[in-house]
Amino acid sequence: MTQADPRETRVRRTHRRLVRAGAVLAGGLLVGALVSVGLAQAAATRYEAEKATVSQGVVATNHLNYSGTGFVDYNNVAGSYVQWSVSASAAGTATLTIGYANGGTTDRPMTITVNGTVVTSSLSFPATGSWDTWKTKVVSAALNAGTNTVRATANTAAGGPNVDYLDVSVTASADYQAENATLSQAVVATNHANFLGTGFVDYTNVAGGYVEFTVNAASAGTVGLAFRYANGATSTRPMTVTVNGTAVAIGAPFGPTGSWDTWSTLTVTGKLNAGTNKVRATATSAMGGPNLDQLHLAPAPTGTPAVWELRARVSTCSQISNGLYKTDADSPSATVPVCGESGAVSWTADLDVDCNGRIPAGSPCDPTAIGFRADTFCHDSTGQPLDAGGLPYVVVPSPSSVWDYRNVHVACGSIVAVIHDDQVVYAVVGDTGPTAQIGAASYATAKGLGVADPNAGGIDSGVTYLVFQAPNPNRIEDHTGAVSTGQQLARDFVNAN
Repeated sequence: MTQADPRETRVRRTHRRLVRAGAVLAGGLLVGALVSVGLAQAAATRYEAEKATVSQGVVATNHLNYSGTGFVDYNNVAGSYVQWSVSASAAGTATLTIGYANGGTTDRPMTITVNGTVVTSSLSFPATGSWDTWKTKVVSAALNAGTNTVRATANTAAGGPNVDYLDVSVTASADYQAENATLSQAVVATNHANFLGTGFVDYTNVAGGYVEFTVNAASAGTVGLAFRYANGATSTRPMTVTVNGTAVAIGAPFGPTGSWDTWSTLTVTGKLNAGTNKVRATATSAMGGPNLDQLHLAPAPTGTPAVWELRARVSTCSQISNGLYKTDADSPSATVPVCGESGAVSWTADLDVDCNGRIPAGSPCDPTAIGFRADTFCHDSTGQPLDAGGLPYVVVPSPSSVWDYRNVHVACGSIVAVIHDDQVVYAVVGDTGPTAQIGAASYATAKGLGVADPNAGGIDSGVTYLVFQAPNPNRIEDHTGAVSTGQQLARDFVNAN
């Protein structure tokens, strides 16, 4: 960034005043819209009773409305049973649904066992009104990967009901052990205490080592990827987390836990596809990653997202501008595109300090600075120019053939997350600048990002401006409201991308 005078403010052209958006915009981001995804549950597999192993019972067809080619009529004796051989591709909790008819007047309870273990000792099978009327009873049970036996045994001398089928749907475990994942430059170890499963993964002390989990989801949506880890060192061991090759966290801080026997959890927001997904945690420093024990699928996170989650969502660019912008008037070339995200637009540039507008008593802005203007393109709710020294706001390029912010539902007061290093400042769109330049914000924005003296200059590079395409319900000068709404918009943005 170059400045002829350390006090010089950014000079811009004046254009017709913007009108703030006043309704939810098509394609915009909806405040509070969170998506959740269930654990992978396979479509139910039906196992007909007439094809199962039957003891003290017969296959019959003398009643109506059964499934398959028949049903099982239990003998009127305690101990009679139907036993199915059930396959599961992975261990998990299964929903067992038994179709039955009971034309008698009394309950015919049964004991349900899975692999010889009693799941319930007296599952009620009450009367259904007639032997042609079928109902279902549901019970949950743990299945092993591979073949399992499910048995329904009559408890009383009246025998069991007529049984038509068993439907089985298996929900995959929410927990994925690191020792069962795919490893690169990492090893399975057991030399520290309190791990879950049969071990944990010890990353080699090198950047690029990773643990990759194969994760199943019943439907597409957002989850919390909760990594259980230990870091007995004194410094953070950052990692990049990707889902199906797309970064969802860059520089996620796996901080010290006090000892290698002490485990903690760091949760990353990830968007899964229906079916099989690859979740990879890659060490990014020469110290490698922490010891990693388990990945747990948790509900979609709420609350303010971490800066490293926001940074990941803007790490690639889908350009929507017709050309590129310079960061300064004397920059040798234009290098900055405007990028389109789901529910937002973004660019990464420098931060030149804008100190134009109203100068209240005590303002750090200098009205004698070269190029100072006592106006801003956007005005507050009383019609006054904005206060650059007190209000975090962002300068957008004035409309041109390169890009017109008005065409993407951006207006005065639109909320912006301004990101630099590990800092985020929630600001508003408050001014417009030259048509060929991008990368400017108010004195208050620079101060919030840690610039010690914004009058002496801003930030040379690496500042990301993430502008949300949603109406701001607050007065433009209401910074507290902008922060609250911005944090929710940021959460919605992370969960949607």
